[in-house]
Amino acid sequence: MAALATVSAARVSSASHWRNAARLLQSQRRRISDVASSTDFQSLSAKAGGPPVLVFFTATWCQPCREVAPHLRELSRRLEGPHLRIARIDVQETPDLAREQGVEAVPQFLVLRDGQVVERLAGNGPEAITEVAERHAASFAEMLKKSK
Repeated sequence: MAALATVSAARVSSASHWRNAARLLQSQRRRISDVASSTDFQSLSAKAGGPPVLVFFTATWCQPCREVAPHLRELSRRLEGPHLRIARIDVQETPDLAREQGVEAVPQFLVLRDGQVVERLAGNGPEAITEVAERHAASFAEMLKKSK
């Protein structure tokens, strides 16, 4: 009887291990991409037919940016994948890129589709950012579904 309990405990432990490993792998795939140069930005945004990209322009000194960052991490955990990408650009580290994209204040968000800005948000709260991210992810998912 004790041997049976040990085998059952080992199976539960093994199943738990695999579930935890799967969660870890999923969380590793879903992450915000840090953009450090114009080249990085071009390669991320110019993928024709790829998912929309929610771009977050931020700065380390920006208190509203710090307040929205945990919300963005949660959005990334929930939505980032085949239907949405999330990128973060520090305007202090890449001021030329921020200027090229017309960023004059932070936090600012852009949504890119096929390398083009399709939506711009500035100074918005978490609810507005969530709505935009969910809408663009759902739109892209629907487009993929129709193309099959």
